[in-house]
Amino acid sequence: MCAGWNFRAHAARAALASALALIALPALAPAAPAAQSRGPPVSPDAASAMEMARDAQRAFEHVRRRNFPRGPLVNPRCGEGIGRFCLVEGWDDDDWEPVPEDPEVVDERHVLIAVLDSAARIVPGDEWLTGQRVAYRLEAGRAEEALALLEACRAESAWCAGLAGFVLQERGRYAEAEEAFERALGRMTAQERCGWTELGPVLDRRTRGRYERFACGSPPRRAVERSFWHLSDPLWLVPGMERRSEHLARRVRAALQADAASPWGMRWGDDLTEITLRFGWPAGWERARRRFVGSRTDEIVWSHRLPGAQRFTVSRLGPADDGPLWDLDEPEGRTSWAPAFGEVADLPHQVASFRREGRRFVVAAFTWPDSLPSCDLESGLFLADAHGVTASRTGRGSGPLAVTEPRGFVPATLVGVEARCAERPGAARARMPLAAGHPHLSDILLLDAGGASPATLSEALARARGDRTARADETVAVYWEWYGSPAPASALQVTLSLAREGKGFWRRALEWSGLARGDTEQAGIRWLETATNPAAEGRTVELRLPMLDEGRYRLTLQVVSPTDGSVESSTEIEIKE
Repeated sequence: MCAGWNFRAHAARAALASALALIALPALAPAAPAAQSRGPPVSPDAASAMEMARDAQRAFEHVRRRNFPRGPLVNPRCGEGIGRFCLVEGWDDDDWEPVPEDPEVVDERHVLIAVLDSAARIVPGDEWLTGQRVAYRLEAGRAEEALALLEACRAESAWCAGLAGFVLQERGRYAEAEEAFERALGRMTAQERCGWTELGPVLDRRTRGRYERFACGSPPRRAVERSFWHLSDPLWLVPGMERRSEHLARRVRAALQADAASPWGMRWGDDLTEITLRFGWPAGWERARRRFVGSRTDEIVWSHRLPGAQRFTVSRLGPADDGPLWDLDEPEGRTSWAPAFGEVADLPHQVASFRREGRRFVVAAFTWPDSLPSCDLESGLFLADAHGVTASRTGRGSGPLAVTEPRGFVPATLVGVEARCAERPGAARARMPLAAGHPHLSDILLLDAGGASPATLSEALARARGDRTARADETVAVYWEWYGSPAPASALQVTLSLAREGKGFWRRALEWSGLARGDTEQAGIRWLETATNPAAEGRTVELRLPMLDEGRYRLTLQVVSPTDGSVESSTEIEIKE
């Protein structure tokens, strides 16, 4: 143990901050498999070189720990236990920012790299040496050196390809990282590949139980893994499945640490492997005092993730589960990541489905969030199912998008609208289930009011509102299309109504007691129309909203036809001041 550190013989105390704060428990976990030297060195010089390299690596981590910044006195409360560690409840990293490393740490890292390079000249091709040379170069901001080193990598090819993926992922070159990891997986044995692609630690307990019923490497398990990573991809607008490549990069990091000294000053174990797979490598560390009963304190180590880390992984896999598919703002998720393209915000939007030649024609409009700085935008509209994107349309700027569902595919069940800054961090998305819709009636598309009624969907889309919000007493236009059977004059009875979504406890209590009406309808109009064209017929009507309280309302369009019966389409509107 390092001098001056208050570690007991059987328990080091450590912590990982932001809903991830960790306190070490007394039991030691077994070490995880690592990239190790292939057999003993073949000569005394090689043995001496390896001993020198390992001593230098341990010495550097000692210097790193000794120079951790000091944090405040804390009294954390234990939440979830992970081996020797405990997730601390109620901690948040949003206000934490990395501080520059102490110059001594910077200098000692350069010394360590030189020692590792010297050892590699004597023991070329050693996996452990190769991994440490790459990892510490990456820490030192020398990523291009690390990639150049790997071009001449003499270690096992799968390990070299995995290290290349690790470096590329850390540099935000996600598509290249994915290609490198695919090369690595292709060079592994079936058993090795199974271990590297296993999802267990990042799954919620209920989902993990179902997942682990399938044999590792079996077609059903591989299908679940493909679906999981497709649905967990932060942005379909970015090529590749960057959350999957991040998972594999974390596998590399765990392998690098398993047979090396760690910044925690603790033997690596399955607990630290799980923590790394779930939350990634820390962005920084702090030393702090932990208060016991009375005036007793001892020292702990907090490690921090980068601010803005989010849960991108899908919350559930099966239709039988309850709850949303995604919750980017979940405060204490099972796993999280902060990608290079920045925190992904919710994207204000509206999406509507129409029909063309028997296929769905999906349109979308969006508004770049006020919380993000203005920039040159890349945007995309995506149709997808549980296994992949089936159709997409990308563009530049904030204009509306439209895409036709292709023939020969299983109907899409998901739709995504995404935008991101082309030249700097900043992204937003909306991703949700896509309803099948009704063959006779389109969705509702909200337009800005005023001017001549649009004659076509293209004209309507040019006037589409960028979200589903409106102000009380504002006039909005509603565009929709009818695909039902032609009807005689004045045969279609059309009703457009607006009703409040949901009711609070006190409102329900007042209605139950008879002190308030149960009818939530706030506005509505009814009229008769004809349908003489068997093709799509677009209609537009303007609706002036009454003076409404802020909140969410349901706008419902009902069409009653003598031949097709009653059909409804609806959308949510949020009334704001």
